[in-house]
Amino acid sequence: MTERRATTQAELLAEIEHTWAALNAALDHLTEAQMTALKDAQGWSVKDHLIHLTTWERSVVFFLQGKPRHAGLGVEEALFLKGSDDDINAVILQQCKDLPLVEALAQFRDVHQQLLTLLSSLTEADLQKPYRHYLPDEPGDGDGPPAINVVSGDSANHFAEHLVWIEALVGKVP
Repeated sequence: MTERRATTQAELLAEIEHTWAALNAALDHLTEAQMTALKDAQGWSVKDHLIHLTTWERSVVFFLQGKPRHAGLGVEEALFLKGSDDDINAVILQQCKDLPLVEALAQFRDVHQQLLTLLSSLTEADLQKPYRHYLPDEPGDGDGPPAINVVSGDSANHFAEHLVWIEALVGKVP
């Protein structure tokens, strides 16, 4: 799937709203059993997808607050900096495997609201600042992508990506 990148704050907010609404519309039609018992080829349930989305979105909240993303993910800094996304995701899911669905859903919605609140306080110029502006001490070459790309990648684009996988897991929902 090709990721579309918002270039303005208005586009970003519209994309987040659209993909969030689509994802939640799908979730609203699922039973607890569909969200917890069905597993995809990687062994993920819908609940696991939600935990994953929540954790990565939390890492964006931390990023925008100038806090290390690895702390938002709940993983060691070395894993975040040198590990693969699959390695990071495995640790996240292992840590949250016993989280009840109701709590996973509450965190999913709470973290999303935190992001929206943060975004409402930012200016267009803030979203165009590079990664390095928000996390100047994080190792890496160059200034990194603009903040708007970081936010979009782990919110709107991420929601759309996982909605496809969730629908494949449970069948297309109305």
